[in-house]
Amino acid sequence: MRYLRYLAVALASSLLSAYTVLWFVAPTTVESPHTVIRPPLKVEQQDGQLLIWGSWETNKGYVAPGTNAVEIRCDLASARCTEAYASILHHTEGEDIEAQVFSYVVQTWTETKMQAVADQAMGCLDRRLLVDLTTQQARLEWSPGPEAGCEGDTGGAVLGGDPL
Repeated sequence: MRYLRYLAVALASSLLSAYTVLWFVAPTTVESPHTVIRPPLKVEQQDGQLLIWGSWETNKGYVAPGTNAVEIRCDLASARCTEAYASILHHTEGEDIEAQVFSYVVQTWTETKMQAVADQAMGCLDRRLLVDLTTQQARLEWSPGPEAGCEGDTGGAVLGGDPL
């Protein structure tokens, strides 16, 4: 039992020594920002299923801080789409992860385009997903819904991504 205690102290001392040496060689803090890689831009359609990967790049309205990633899956038979949205927010105390899911109802799905709406997905704001299936690009628009008294930001984003 006594040897186990010596072994634990030796292990802790060696880890502390290694961390100290590494810090002197390349002084960075544990909370230093990491490089975040966004998913690649991907729009695939097969057998009535649509898969979209990427990251929303706001081009109109409020630009949310951080780096985001999205995965959107659409099903022609049910006329529904689900968007999984995640964002990493960097700040002086570290990083936070935010995740949301949005459910869309498909309004139009042809060989060239797909349009879907998520009513009141962001409070009273509607989200509209517009996918060009020929150029494999997508964009998102949000604005107040038709109900009275709804106030909010109108904006838009295009889908981008990092190369593999």
